[in-house]
Amino acid sequence: MSDRKPAPRRIGRQLRGILALLGAIGVACGTGCQHAAKLSGAPTELRVGLAPVYQPLAFKADGQLAGVEADFAHQLAQDLPARVTLVELPWDELIPALLDHRIDVIMSGMSITEERSKWISFTQPYLQVGQMALIRRADFARLRHPKTMGLPTSRVGFHNNTTGDTFVHQKLPHAKLVGFDSPDDGVAALRAGTIDYFVHDAPTIWRISGGLERRDPDLRGLYRPLTEEYLAWGVRKDETGLRDRLNQILVHWQSTGETESVLDRWIPVRKITVDVKPTK
Repeated sequence: MSDRKPAPRRIGRQLRGILALLGAIGVACGTGCQHAAKLSGAPTELRVGLAPVYQPLAFKADGQLAGVEADFAHQLAQDLPARVTLVELPWDELIPALLDHRIDVIMSGMSITEERSKWISFTQPYLQVGQMALIRRADFARLRHPKTMGLPTSRVGFHNNTTGDTFVHQKLPHAKLVGFDSPDDGVAALRAGTIDYFVHDAPTIWRISGGLERRDPDLRGLYRPLTEEYLAWGVRKDETGLRDRLNQILVHWQSTGETESVLDRWIPVRKITVDVKPTK
């Protein structure tokens, strides 16, 4: 979504993109770290909001919620320990549902942005990402130059109400911009030749052109970072205890390799680890 002032029921243009898939945020853990299950006062029930529109972070497979965030949520159930319920929601309803107490935490590949931070609190990030562009492989020689995407003749597709949406409107004012309600719709338009570029999060570009399951023979990613973003989980601002416990779990997972294990399962690409100090 964008950084425009949001309404409580609809957070306008929430920035959600992911650009240069750089990798897992390493959360440094000192000798004082302990297993999250030993924390006192951990919640006994946790409703996790997830929008299954973002493979491989959050999507549906055989009718079931799956991906990085679903795996994280299942692991949370063991490590809090607590009964975790996955609540499927449209992307635009995630923050309103959190504010309305319909869910307790957002785990849906959401980028930390200044606008979102006015409404919710984020945990420490677990992945550094950003936006990338996808093109037809046959057009690589013609469209590969960075300046070409901003030309008036370029037709650039994007996913509505995401960080990709914000990026193209801020950085490509002269291009012909075309919004879509889902990444699949944008990719289909690219295949059909109605747009020249599709801008979306790096994991999406890697999945299609790098091959989570198989490499697409007709599409190719332009692996140049367009933005720099960090993914994290969101909680209500007054839930400082829950946020701190989730941060401690992230510290624990980093120390045991659980974070990298889940990310490597779903994002089989090179990642760069960065040290982040644990919350005091």
